[in-house]
Amino acid sequence: MFLEALDQLSPPDIHALAAHGVPHSRVSEWKHGKRLPTRAQALALATVAGLDFGKLEYELAILETKKEAEKNVGFLSLLKGLQLVGKL
Repeated sequence: MFLEALDQLSPPDIHALAAHGVPHSRVSEWKHGKRLPTRAQALALATVAGLDFGKLEYELAILETKKEAEKNVGFLSLLKGLQLVGKL
C-alpha cells in the first residue's frame, strides 16, 4: 500500500502533502527508501492519497521492523514469530 501510494502520487498530491507540512524532499526520501514517514506524515499521506490510516500504520510498522531486522537478529526472530516475514 505504502509503496504503491508513493508511485501514484501526482504533482498536485505532493503539493497537498507540502500544505500538510511534508516537504517535497521528504517525499523523495520515502521514494528512495532513505526514510519512512513519521506518524504525522503518514496521516498526511493517508489523507491526501485516500488511504486507510490504520492499515498504512500497520504496514509502516512492519517495514520499520524489517529495516531494523537487517541490523539486529532479534528483530528478525520477532518477525518470524509473528509470521510477518515475506508478507510485504
